[in-house]
Amino acid sequence: MIQGMKDVDILAKFDGRGRAEFLLGGLESSDANKITAFGFEFGYDLHATEIPSKSSMRLIYLRNDSPTARQRAWQTHARLAAGGPLLPMWMAPGAEPGTVRPISAFEIAQKRRGIEAYETNGVRGLAVFCGLLSLGCFVLVGVLRGKSLAGLAVLAILGITLAVAAVLVPRLLRHWYERDRRLVDLYDRQRSGWVAPPPPPPPAPPEGADRYPPEGLE
Repeated sequence: MIQGMKDVDILAKFDGRGRAEFLLGGLESSDANKITAFGFEFGYDLHATEIPSKSSMRLIYLRNDSPTARQRAWQTHARLAAGGPLLPMWMAPGAEPGTVRPISAFEIAQKRRGIEAYETNGVRGLAVFCGLLSLGCFVLVGVLRGKSLAGLAVLAILGITLAVAAVLVPRLLRHWYERDRRLVDLYDRQRSGWVAPPPPPPPAPPEGADRYPPEGLE
């Protein structure tokens, strides 16, 4: 069951209207994943994240009118009416083939927010920013040539580090984005019944099965 007034306040905005907005300030920003997870259960997608000020964040959700999302919202209402949990746990594929690991709705919500931020902002601006800082460091090295060798060495190392970051960070972020996108898509398909959940891990071998020769044949 839902516990706490704060959860009730969040759910009150996911009441079937076409748009829901949350203006979070200060410590309330830690509730962003919970809000996103709640919204998904009631058929809402995160549309945009805005930063109106340094200390606040606005989350905008739009109602998803697809049959899949509407059915999920109906099932959520029915589950809550029957006294069930709002947020189900899910078994995601593990790192090793044939293994699974538990994953919470909050973790999936965090990945949804990261995907939305990447698709909205990209990483080109970050790469350009690091590249410009790197160039500035090397310009300073040229201007200050003949000054303190220690200071020049620090500037050169910083310039090289920023140049490497300008090249590698976009690739890393792209890799994380694609990985999270695959996981979220798999989660959505499984929640919609399109594919079977990942298989359980294989049972442990019986005690003594790893002995050679097998017990009883010695």
